[in-house]
Amino acid sequence: MSPFLGNLSFLRSLYLQENRFQGKIPLELSRLFRLQLLNFSSNSLQGEIPTNLSNSLGIIFLPYNDLVGKIPASFGSLSKLIDLRLFSNNLIRGIPPSLGNLSLLQKVDLGMNSFTGTIPHSIGYLGNLKAFGIGANKLTGTVPPPLYNISTLTQLIIGYNQLTGNLPQDIGLSLPNLREIMTADNQFWGPFPVSFCNASRMELLSVATNNLSGPVPFDLGRKLKDLRELHLDLNNLGSGDDSDLRFINSLTNCTKLQLLSFTEIGFGGVLPASIANLSSRLNMLAAGLNQLVGNIPAGISTLVNLAALGLEENLFSGVIPFEIGKLRNLELVRCSENELSGPIPESIGNLTRIFQLGLEYGIGRRTSTKGDVYSYGILLLEMMIGKRPTNELFTIRQSLHEFCKVALPERVMEIVDSRMLLEEPTEAENDAQKERVRRDKIRECLVSLVRIAIACSAESPSERMNIKDVIIRLMKIKEVFLGVGIHGRRQIRMQLTGEGTSQE
Repeated sequence: MSPFLGNLSFLRSLYLQENRFQGKIPLELSRLFRLQLLNFSSNSLQGEIPTNLSNSLGIIFLPYNDLVGKIPASFGSLSKLIDLRLFSNNLIRGIPPSLGNLSLLQKVDLGMNSFTGTIPHSIGYLGNLKAFGIGANKLTGTVPPPLYNISTLTQLIIGYNQLTGNLPQDIGLSLPNLREIMTADNQFWGPFPVSFCNASRMELLSVATNNLSGPVPFDLGRKLKDLRELHLDLNNLGSGDDSDLRFINSLTNCTKLQLLSFTEIGFGGVLPASIANLSSRLNMLAAGLNQLVGNIPAGISTLVNLAALGLEENLFSGVIPFEIGKLRNLELVRCSENELSGPIPESIGNLTRIFQLGLEYGIGRRTSTKGDVYSYGILLLEMMIGKRPTNELFTIRQSLHEFCKVALPERVMEIVDSRMLLEEPTEAENDAQKERVRRDKIRECLVSLVRIAIACSAESPSERMNIKDVIIRLMKIKEVFLGVGIHGRRQIRMQLTGEGTSQE
């Protein structure tokens, strides 16, 4: 990046996103005292963030780079700053308390870095804050109580840290505009907040992998008509009886629901028949590793867009319903390790999109899932390169697994099935730069998929990837490919044209 950019003294907006710039951000940019917008997102910039940027800056976009060091203390003097996005870099140290002085600040996204320390108490006094993202860092301590009282907040993404404390019982009332909350993978404890029932604008509710206790309010979904995703997994929300799943009846009001996940949560009782009345948009239903009993409801066949169904390691009895064959969009089914009996229904043959089918009838002691992970890894490699393990290309000395492993990462595009690269023509093909960015994104996703498949198909079971991590990584790859990040926003270039800005 040329230092002569610093000579453009009348420059007010600098858009250089989605290129291949390397090296450091020129220190000469400090001479651009009229600069109001700086966007270097999605490059390969290294080094530290310059300390003396323009006091006129209102927007700073530096995500998806390789920046190191800390957030400059001078950022606390950028009194006109409205939007600060530094996510997906290699930044360290703590979050500067001086950011709490920026009274105009509306959006802060510092996710996917290596920040340590605690969330500054001063952040809780940003009265205009609408989106606050610090997910996937190494932050500890408790969330400052004032942060839960910023009524303008629409997004609160604090997952994948080491935060502790409880979630306020009135959070659904004190944050009336909240649309997305992610507290997953922390150490939060205490009762599940009943007031979430009043968060009528909620679209994403993720409290998975904490130490929250139940019950889940029976009327949770009564007012949450816009809810798209509900993640409750790996908490202590269940009591093991029929009352655990009463809340599912209320979720029938959530007509936009796409994902419902409550694995390994201690739920008992029968899967209610009202499961059949959930949104027809439901794409994933994960209820594995609980103590659910009774039959698998035949009415589940009404969930016509279901792609993933996880009922494994429960106490289901009876037969697999014939109606499951009506779910033509199913790609993953796990019903293994239950107390099911009878024949596997012939209608399973209608599920032409299946890439993982786990229907083993488990009796007695639970078995390892490492074998399923291995099978999935091999199947994914088959799909990626269009060749079976028995292909003559592979020998005793070089298996399908080894063939793909040695191709990582430089030669992945050479080994993948050419059909994986076919896409409908887009406007990007008429723009060389956009086409290059598109191809780079495809390559990044394909390399990531092969890495997952290699990790799943390792020879030693102890070296294979955990299925939970597989799902998380696959979701991230899907988000990158579709241009949607874990922070619930579209690509930066869409944001700049007003097409994909954060909801307000």
